Amino acid sequence: MKKISIVCVVFLSCISVHAQFNGFNMKYEVLDPSTAGKIFHNPLKETVHPQGDPYVNVHFQWAKIERVNQKALMRFNAYAEEFEFISPKGDTLVLDKLADFSPIEFTDTQSKYVLNTYTLHNGKNSTGYLKELFVEGQFTLYSKDNVTYYEGKEAKTTLETARPAKYAKAKESYFFKKEKVGVFEFPTHKKQLINLFPSQKEALEAYFKSESIDFDFPADRIKIIHFLNSL
Repeated sequence: MKKISIVCVVFLSCISVHAQFNGFNMKYEVLDPSTAGKIFHNPLKETVHPQGDPYVNVHFQWAKIERVNQKALMRFNAYAEEFEFISPKGDTLVLDKLADFSPIEFTDTQSKYVLNTYTLHNGKNSTGYLKELFVEGQFTLYSKDNVTYYEGKEAKTTLETARPAKYAKAKESYFFKKEKVGVFEFPTHKKQLINLFPSQKEALEAYFKSESIDFDFPADRIKIIHFLNSL
């Protein structure tokens, strides 16, 4: 029993030293393949190769990950809503969706992705990466990259035409966050915005009477954020 105890102490000591190597907790060593089971996993292999890509940019680009000292070559899979990166051994791995590793910023484009739990127009909540567009006061404006997958169809007769499976980029959706309140899908019309801020109904109605606002126009989304911050 004494021998076993000594071996265990030595083994645990080695783990502790390894985990704190370079003063960096092992939990945050995202690029260390030895932690693959907890921090990241291998992407699923597709048996069918659809046309198109699920990625915002198919090429890997340098990115800075929160709480990780070194930069990594990464790309964003918009369909799966997950980040892939290349490990030091050359493997392609998927970063787990953890708040510890948010935000993620591509250094060349300065595109910053933030992991958020947000509320959709239908009232349902979801968690995913939103791209930060504008920050002012209590509010942050985000966009969400969307990719749709269309299943393929085999031709069952000579009269039918086969249709290959494919990924296709879809229209971006928009969200905004109010500090200490939450993240919501950006309204598409006046009534939705008033329903989000019922206590400001009179001020919002007066604003819409004095301003011509198009909820689909990027500059007008910024104008709305400006006004909300003034309330």
